[in-house]
Amino acid sequence: MRIGCRRLAPVGLALLAACAHAAQPDDEPAPRAETAVKVVNQSYLDMNVYVVRGGQRLRLGTVTGLSTHVFILRPDVIGPASQVQFEVHAIGARGNPRTERITVDPGDVIELTIPPS
Repeated sequence: MRIGCRRLAPVGLALLAACAHAAQPDDEPAPRAETAVKVVNQSYLDMNVYVVRGGQRLRLGTVTGLSTHVFILRPDVIGPASQVQFEVHAIGARGNPRTERITVDPGDVIELTIPPS
């Protein structure tokens, strides 16, 4: 099974630039952006989806067959400019294919496509 992964441009970049203001001494630090992972499952099988970073595997959730689901990753999962892989496991099947490593910045939107079996 081959998994496609595409990194898209950060969402809301123009909006953030328009709303920026000079930091005041009493301001709290700006929160880091969350990263979105859109999983398009073109297979009939339900898939468990994991993100792998630094040897650690974290389960994102399940995407049912022939459906699409968006997972939101907390900023601490990605960290500043981190390399990650995604792994899928077809429920009731063998094997856990992984994507190649990609560099992800906080605020990115990643599209992961699982092709038909």
